[in-house]
Amino acid sequence: MKMITVVAAVVLLAMALTACGGNAEPAAVASPAAATAAVQVAEAAANDATTPAAPASVPTETPQPTATATTPPTATPTATVTPTATPEPALQAMQLTEGGCCTQPFWSPDSQEVRFIDMPAADQPVGIWGVSVDAPLAAPQFVTERLEESTASPRYLIETGGDVTVIERRSDGERWTVPAGGRNVLISPDETRIAWTVTNSDAPSSDQVTTLWLANFDGSEAQQIATLPRGGLSGWINNDTLLISGRDSQEAREQYLAAYDLADGTRTELVRAERLRGQVLSPSGGWLVYYVTFDADPAKNGLWVVRTDGGQSIQLGDDLFGSYQWRPCAQRCAPEEDRLIIVPLQIDAPLHRLVELNPATGEVRQLTDPAVTPFKIANGDWRISPDGRYVAFVESSDRNIWVMKLGER
Repeated sequence: MKMITVVAAVVLLAMALTACGGNAEPAAVASPAAATAAVQVAEAAANDATTPAAPASVPTETPQPTATATTPPTATPTATVTPTATPEPALQAMQLTEGGCCTQPFWSPDSQEVRFIDMPAADQPVGIWGVSVDAPLAAPQFVTERLEESTASPRYLIETGGDVTVIERRSDGERWTVPAGGRNVLISPDETRIAWTVTNSDAPSSDQVTTLWLANFDGSEAQQIATLPRGGLSGWINNDTLLISGRDSQEAREQYLAAYDLADGTRTELVRAERLRGQVLSPSGGWLVYYVTFDADPAKNGLWVVRTDGGQSIQLGDDLFGSYQWRPCAQRCAPEEDRLIIVPLQIDAPLHRLVELNPATGEVRQLTDPAVTPFKIANGDWRISPDGRYVAFVESSDRNIWVMKLGER
């Protein structure tokens, strides 16, 4: 696979104050790493400086995506698949807001409302506002002044301030403090344990060391379980396994991603590369997506999807390299239900398109055709709903929020 010539950048949902015409940034609030995590492509400035076609226009039809499965760059051969392209019935984009409002949309826990941080007028409060998907173009309704709600999971909210970390259960408002010292914590799928990291972040990056901590859900029995040179924690693979990153030593150039078994401390290495970026676990925890760029070994470069048990690795073709998010399920997904939604990066393309990868089968479906559903996402600003049924995005041509219903899996 030839060297990828563009570098993708991780863009997590940011806390921003947007008054439709401008924005300012309040203090960020840490959130649990969940399926809402998003990896966005840093597009060229010229790409957004041009005047794109309006969503109502009909551009020239473009070819469907292709993907090629290749042997992964590991010492142990694994099974490969051959992805195919399958047409999908046309999806329709629906305008949700007007007047250039707003940026960085996110979803209500029930997937019925698109929300954003805003202050619509000088006499209205700064806070979270929302528009129902059943009432497009309706005036935004005020939701709350608690900006941390924008990064909360459907069931829990994590508050980090000073040296205190508090977990709040959204259903009844019960709150308790855990010994993470003002750091974010990640909750296990069965909601019985939490994990977090402590890093000497004041040291130069080459000297940083991360310690990995584990505790019961109520914060009891906290213990340090691992030391990770220049490493970190990416999420829970399952109730007994964490996805971690690290290096063999402080001086090592290559980074690895591994499954860490809490029962015995064993590590199953999933990938190793020098420029390893954008790792996101699938909703089931059964798959991991990441990308590698500018590696000395060209075979390692590109977008990859691997099984978290180390059993299978798929390298996607250059025409599928771009912005990506996992599509959640209404309940926790099984590995065979996981789907990866991709917005392929085409520097000169006037419009975008959505494709969907089923990693279990290798099938690639084109969800939208620019000739039928024309749209262009501004600044990689898009978000899939918690139930996996919708995608909300900021349309580049008018800077309003639009929504598409994704259809069946």
